[in-house]
Amino acid sequence: MTRSFLIVGALLFALAGTLQAQGIPASPKTGGAAAPGSQTRFAGWNIEYRLPQGWTVAQSAGRLDTLASKTEAGAIFLSPGMYRNANESIADLSRFYQMMNLQAYPVEAPQSTTIAGLQATVATYVSMDQTGRPVQGRFISLLTPFSTGLNMLAMTTPEQMPRLRTTLDRVAASVKAKAPSVNQQAISALAGTWMYYSGSAGGGSRVTGSSSHSHEETVVFDGRGNYRWQSSSSVSVSTPGYSGDAGRATSDADQGTYTVIGNTLVTKGTKGQLAVDIQIQGNRLVAGGKTFLRN
Repeated sequence: MTRSFLIVGALLFALAGTLQAQGIPASPKTGGAAAPGSQTRFAGWNIEYRLPQGWTVAQSAGRLDTLASKTEAGAIFLSPGMYRNANESIADLSRFYQMMNLQAYPVEAPQSTTIAGLQATVATYVSMDQTGRPVQGRFISLLTPFSTGLNMLAMTTPEQMPRLRTTLDRVAASVKAKAPSVNQQAISALAGTWMYYSGSAGGGSRVTGSSSHSHEETVVFDGRGNYRWQSSSSVSVSTPGYSGDAGRATSDADQGTYTVIGNTLVTKGTKGQLAVDIQIQGNRLVAGGKTFLRN
């Protein structure tokens, strides 16, 4: 049991570090936290779940709730999103594993079922933590009639998974959903052109040579639900003894529609769906760890 708690503690520590690096505020639920057995709601998304006995919302960051227990080894992660089908919810799960620097392999392939009257997908994955220890993940995704959904992932050691799996099933069975509340104020506040830039340069002598790289992104919101995005990156390297510089430049672009649910920006373009938690601070937009400036 102690080993299980250590593994889960390492996962939570890694998650907290990743969230901090991305600029997503993570706050523990204290004081007015939901009591075990009570309904907990994702504001804006209007999706509720019942907190299991013996569990608390240990951390809330953007649209991600992390549940922890002092008596049961494991952690449960819950996150709502805009999902029209199982493929979109599983894509969001893949991004979560990447964020945790974990590679997941299916032990039980995704299967369709019905839970709490909602279309559901269930699967079990295994991954290795940074020390090579196996960690299992039980995944349940629920799709609502409102093109939203709730992803749930329970993670623990293989020997503790049967008990945690039962707990996750109880959480899934308690889910209730209504139509989401669109944040019209945020949709309008995003209107305009936003720019992001990062770059660096190193070296510069005739002995060591020099290198530089830069990355720019520009996104234009019309304030009514449409956007255009483009990016460009360049790398340049000079080597002593060779004439000229070696370089490479790339570019990308996309366009489509956007909405804001709570504090989550959801874009749907030619490259698929992207959901990212945002903070609008006057002429600054923090999204996914990047700070954009209004042009």
